[in-house]
Amino acid sequence: MRCSHLRLDPRGYPIIAVIPQEPGEEDYGALSEQRKLVLAAYDLCAVCAMPFRDELRWQVTFDDQLQHMGETPTFNEAPVHEVCALYAAQVCPFVSSPHARLGDAQRKGQRRAETLVLAGFDSTAAVYGHDSELQVGKSILMFDMAGLRRTHRLTGADDARQVYEAVLRDEVPIQLDDAERRIMDLLCAPTPEEGEDSGAVMAGATWFIGAAFCPRIRQVQAMKKFAEAKDDLYFQLAANFLFEPDKMAEWEDASDPSTAAAVSWFRTRESLPTVLQQWRVAGARRVRDSRGRRPRLSDAAIVPQRDEAAIRRRQEAESALRKGRRKKR
Repeated sequence: MRCSHLRLDPRGYPIIAVIPQEPGEEDYGALSEQRKLVLAAYDLCAVCAMPFRDELRWQVTFDDQLQHMGETPTFNEAPVHEVCALYAAQVCPFVSSPHARLGDAQRKGQRRAETLVLAGFDSTAAVYGHDSELQVGKSILMFDMAGLRRTHRLTGADDARQVYEAVLRDEVPIQLDDAERRIMDLLCAPTPEEGEDSGAVMAGATWFIGAAFCPRIRQVQAMKKFAEAKDDLYFQLAANFLFEPDKMAEWEDASDPSTAAAVSWFRTRESLPTVLQQWRVAGARRVRDSRGRRPRLSDAAIVPQRDEAAIRRRQEAESALRKGRRKKR
């Protein structure tokens, strides 16, 4: 299973990639903006922290929300793999139960919508900082999704379990190279420093390779540490890497494991994830050298081919589920 490498909390639940993870204080009811930044940059699943490759990116919606969200719906959560979304739909109390209650300050106590709709998209179109609709005065990272391909309409954990079993049969293990595994292992493990979330450390390293140019990233409060560093260190280093990417080689042996891993990952990519490439292109438009010249970027993102046969099998499984529901009525 995709989550088998994740640490377990005292109850035996996997500690998913996107939640705050100060040692011994994992918070399943919150999202870490710093971890969302890391997931976006490396194109990783918010549950298992493994790459998407050619799989759809899934988001959680309810009832008919999708009909009112336009062609590029915006979400405040990082996307997940299909199999990870269906796993969460069984074990997460909020996602799995139509009787769950909302817990944020504005909607606390309100019952969630009846029908859970998992939506699978071709790609993450953009990631940027934006004012939160639920947290007054705070900015968070938002994810624009593009190319809606499939949906799962679920009313409870039993529905999710049936589709999950069908998807699990088609699951192909993701083969990681050494650089990818280092990123995943660092993100999913505590840091040696007491009381520090590994996601926060990795977010800093991610700024160096291009996250510093994420639109409106400086207004996200969780990024204050990087945005207000002395002499704007993180931004300046990211700008220098745009002009002279070969200088990254000097950082592959950095004492900070996250920086070394980020640079090694970057230097071994044949192509970059679309979102990271967008950030770097945006950065290239902003920065100039002493002669007023812009950096030239040669690394282009590649859109992977999808496994259409596996997609058809999953569609057939969902169709069978709908027919089973109709017979029960």
